[in-house]
Amino acid sequence: MRLVQLEQAVAATSALTTLITVPVTLLAAHWNRRSTDRAADATMVAGIDQSQAAVAAAQLQERAVREQSLESARRSAYAGFLSAVDLFVRIVTELPDIPRASRRELLDQKATAVVQARAGVAVLGPAPVFGQAEKVAKQCARLEKLALRRAVLRSAISALESAWCPRNAEWCQDPHHNSAHVAWELLCEWGRLEDEERWEKLDLLEFTLQESQALDAEQVKHVLEVANCVASWDEMIGGFVRDPLLERFQAVRDEFADVAYGSLGLVA
Repeated sequence: MRLVQLEQAVAATSALTTLITVPVTLLAAHWNRRSTDRAADATMVAGIDQSQAAVAAAQLQERAVREQSLESARRSAYAGFLSAVDLFVRIVTELPDIPRASRRELLDQKATAVVQARAGVAVLGPAPVFGQAEKVAKQCARLEKLALRRAVLRSAISALESAWCPRNAEWCQDPHHNSAHVAWELLCEWGRLEDEERWEKLDLLEFTLQESQALDAEQVKHVLEVANCVASWDEMIGGFVRDPLLERFQAVRDEFADVAYGSLGLVA
């Protein structure tokens, strides 16, 4: 009897133990799963943060590269424009010493290069820089308009000066030297004469140009053609100490350089 009771007690105890063990196991499994889920969530959040940081860093790097590339392109465009306008003006100043037959072609080449370089600034440059480039281009257009007639006059002026008397040009009695000096004076004041005065002195200008023997017949012809159109005469003659036309160009050219290179590093 006692043996049966003992067996029954053992069986009850085992069942109770089993009942207690199962919930504990289930509870442990539940907390273990929750811990695992939390760790996974934390890992996922950390991964997302890292991904977002990586994307942000890549975007910043891409923007920096893009801005650096744009700044480099702008710098090249500005340098190209300045080089083009400087070469253009150099040709304008050298035209009087270049054979007349070659002047137009050289001038057209350099003027075209200015237009092409200006297009690069128009595409890449911010508004203030392009606005200043337009001022430079406007001065170049003014120079181009006057360049060929200017070359005729300045070439003639230089030739007449070379034909002066080497001693005293004003009191020299040599007819060729004297004619060179008179023709030179006429050309220098031609634009400031009244229309009637120019008409009266036109024959004298032609005679002294021929008599000076400083110019050939073709050159005399071209000087007289220019003398029939006195608009902007002083700009074409230029000054002996100052040259207003080139001074205006240099002023806007330098302003462009200041504005253009001052804008670099401020790329939006």
